[in-house]
Amino acid sequence: MRMKFILLALAISVGSVIAALAQKLPPPALAGRVSSDMEGAMEGVLVRAKGAGKTISITVVTDREGRYSFPASKLTTGKNNIEIRAIGYDLASPLSVDVAAGAMRTADLRLVKTKDLVSQLTSAEWLLSVPGTEAQKNQLFRCAACHSLAPIAQSTYDEKGWLTTFARMRSYSEQAVLEHPVSLPYKVTVQPDPEFAKYLSTLNLSSTPEWKYELKTLPRPTGRATRVIITEYDLPGPGRLPHDADLDANGMVWYNDFREPLIGRLDPRTGETKEWTMPPLKPGFPEGTLSIEFNREGYLWIPRFRQGGYTRFDPRTEKFQTWLVPPEYNDARAIQPQVAAAPDGTAWFPGGESLLIFKVDPETGKVTAYPMYPEYHPDEKSSGIIQFSYSATPIGHSTYGLAADSKSNIYICDIVGGNIGKIDGKTGKVTLYKTPTLNSGPRRVSVDSEDRVLFGEYYADKLGMFDPKTEQFKEWTVPTRWLGPYPAKADKNGEAWTSGMGADLVDRLDPKTGKFTEYMLPTVNANIRHIDVDNSTSPVAVWVAEVHQGKIARIEPLD
Repeated sequence: MRMKFILLALAISVGSVIAALAQKLPPPALAGRVSSDMEGAMEGVLVRAKGAGKTISITVVTDREGRYSFPASKLTTGKNNIEIRAIGYDLASPLSVDVAAGAMRTADLRLVKTKDLVSQLTSAEWLLSVPGTEAQKNQLFRCAACHSLAPIAQSTYDEKGWLTTFARMRSYSEQAVLEHPVSLPYKVTVQPDPEFAKYLSTLNLSSTPEWKYELKTLPRPTGRATRVIITEYDLPGPGRLPHDADLDANGMVWYNDFREPLIGRLDPRTGETKEWTMPPLKPGFPEGTLSIEFNREGYLWIPRFRQGGYTRFDPRTEKFQTWLVPPEYNDARAIQPQVAAAPDGTAWFPGGESLLIFKVDPETGKVTAYPMYPEYHPDEKSSGIIQFSYSATPIGHSTYGLAADSKSNIYICDIVGGNIGKIDGKTGKVTLYKTPTLNSGPRRVSVDSEDRVLFGEYYADKLGMFDPKTEQFKEWTVPTRWLGPYPAKADKNGEAWTSGMGADLVDRLDPKTGKFTEYMLPTVNANIRHIDVDNSTSPVAVWVAEVHQGKIARIEPLD
């Protein structure tokens, strides 16, 4: 009996504390309930509010009772336009709400069945919907890098039309999008692919007025995935294609552009941006860049992709300094996609089709080239570790992503060979480690505080971790098929984050339990290729660039 009284007293005490805290919390600026005739109260509906004429939007997600709430600190006063994201649904009617300082507004939202489901589908949902073998869908998945799969499904090309389209599209650079084609700076010989052309003609509207397969959709967020606030920032200028978004030491967000030769700085507090244009290195060649990275001294490194150089920007003086690819390697096919800024001050860049890696020493101005992928014949019964000398012609490899550890060693993702490679920062010696899942497509990579290597496994729908101390891998399969994990990064709590181009999801992994939480972005077909973690907050927040939508997004979990 005494124990019952003690427990009752504790419950009353805890309840009193919670009630007192609730009374101290400011009322939300805007709250309400979302429902539909089909489902009643709806969990997992994204509700976005954006001030009229503003460049910043705020999104929250409904709970199990269909309720949403915008903190007063997040919304701007004045007219806010309301939008929703819930697959298969639209708002019953357009809505705007006037938000006043110190006052709470209530707006219940009624949803109706959408008349345009196609515009809401992600590439992952198209791949779930279309018929085909795993190999055919894998090939189709490659198309999602430049655009969603909707234009393919909506097209009317027959087999001959597709073959003509293949020849045209394969002459474009990786920076091309439907609205802005960018041609490669050299002639491309395209081998006909009649089997793929035939397959695509069975998926589209070339011989039928409507699709003969069911359009399948992914579920809405539930549970923990609804406890999040997402802030999106519109970037200036039409057609911005921000590839990466990186935080600096002052909390500013920097981005590059996949189409234009520029870098930009976003102030998250105000939404203001400032941009700088980089000097041209190869006139007539594609000008956009694929990645950026800060080093420990606060310089921003920008590999110039198809411009044949490596540029460093000093945010303090706003000056650029550039080193050129050695002339013997600087032909029309030379590319410099990513960079690893090492603690010793050097910067490393993979060299594209040359299968070299280049080390730039800013102090001496020296650019050193190292071979990465000489031909090798691994022993199938070996541990999977492959060491070799630099003698044979490289085959079957391609680097896409690299990062430096605390000792200035470099780790690379061999997306074609399915390896994680370690390059000794002093000698250039290479050791390759085969990922447990073959042909996994390791892509963008990072190194955590314990020098463990994290990477997205693009073709395997997995997040991978490699520990150089034990030479062991761990892999976790993401919940959503065709997400295509692209980057991976750890936060201060030991959790790992990834995202991809197939679905508008940012995935959070607890390695201890193997459990993922998937946060959905409010903008359809955002196309995510990079992720950065803000460890200054609690809980941590993450930043992504929405490449195909010209936005930068901050995902702020509430627990």
